Amino acid sequence: MSHAGPHPWPLLGHIPQFLVDKLGFLSRCAARYGDVVRLHIGEPTLLLTGADDVRHVLTASPGTYLKTPRLTGPRGQRVSGKGMHTSSGAFHLRQRRLLQPLFQPSSVEQFADVMRERTDSHLSRWRDGLEVDLASEMERVALSIIIGATFGRRFHDEADRLARAITIRRAYLEYLQACVPPLPEAWPAPIAVRYRSALRVIDATIQRAVADGDAGGGLAALYRSLHYQDGAPMTPALVRDEILTLMSTGYETVGDALAWTLYLLSRHPQAEARVLDELTDASASASPFTRMVVEESMRLYPPTWIFVRMAACPDQLPDGTAIEPGTKIYLCPYVTHRLAKYFPEPGQFDPGRFHPEAKAARPRFSYFPFGGGQRVCIGEAFAMQEIMTVLATIVPRYRCELLHDRPVVARPGITLRPRDGVPVRLRRR
Repeated sequence: MSHAGPHPWPLLGHIPQFLVDKLGFLSRCAARYGDVVRLHIGEPTLLLTGADDVRHVLTASPGTYLKTPRLTGPRGQRVSGKGMHTSSGAFHLRQRRLLQPLFQPSSVEQFADVMRERTDSHLSRWRDGLEVDLASEMERVALSIIIGATFGRRFHDEADRLARAITIRRAYLEYLQACVPPLPEAWPAPIAVRYRSALRVIDATIQRAVADGDAGGGLAALYRSLHYQDGAPMTPALVRDEILTLMSTGYETVGDALAWTLYLLSRHPQAEARVLDELTDASASASPFTRMVVEESMRLYPPTWIFVRMAACPDQLPDGTAIEPGTKIYLCPYVTHRLAKYFPEPGQFDPGRFHPEAKAARPRFSYFPFGGGQRVCIGEAFAMQEIMTVLATIVPRYRCELLHDRPVVARPGITLRPRDGVPVRLRRR
């Protein structure tokens, strides 16, 4: 079956349109050309937005659709390590089986106290009437939590220094993603110099934590204690790489999700009042409506706004579309989550979409903020525990009053962030 797409520019394909307005370009393509759109962004590319196609790609047999070589190739592994995040095949499966038990819902509950303590500590700096950027504030909270969860409560003196280093590393990853020069690692950009210094701080911290007996009682200690089925432990280098991944992917998406959720609550006072009632009711431990609000927030503003895969072998989509090896596949939650056939009036904020009955009536992969299949985000339960815990700490204490009525614009970088932040005035309840 043949599918259409917008007319490409000579030599450049669709790169200019994509770079100028990624979300708008992909959304317009889906609206005009349907569930399968042919593009040329570097390589022959297919934008797939239908739930059946998303399910097919994410749950295909191992080796059919792989992460992009930009991440799994030599440069990607130099920057992001050689752990589960950048691996594939049997090695990836072995790592996932080793780490998965640490991130089960029953396991991540042990970090709830750290999550509350770190949020409490941050809120001690807030006061009534203070004007802040929610995006920056939630990033700091999430970063503080992942540092505490990884290195334990004893890790305190160097936390600020490590947080700055992790933030610099994230900025460097953004630089690599958007860099125009052909050899960005060798280009003498100031961020590259700061990155090398920051990486030394991160590596030294990890080495000390892993060398310590119980590594402060955090995830670093748990990583160090793991053994494969044959009894062998992870090598120190691999422990370092897995913790390095945790230090980036373990906070940025959560910080974004918290910022977007608090922004939406500030725009919808009725939903905010209901969340407040639920979170201040001691009997409402499960907080079902609050979770529905979070899920609706991640529908409208999925922190991981796109998943990219490469077809490693010939395949066929459910509608009969032939997939050639080397085809790049775009799965864009931001676009699929805003299709009216799955979510009527998709631009409206409506937590009721995630009532169990409403969820059951939709195709499973019409909503996939954490991906799916064998590469579904291993930290999903940890992230949801953290988001719910932070909201339960903030909402009963503070109301976030937007400083202007203009809608916040999303910026698609490594994650989906508010382009100009979320400026608010804090109001003590």
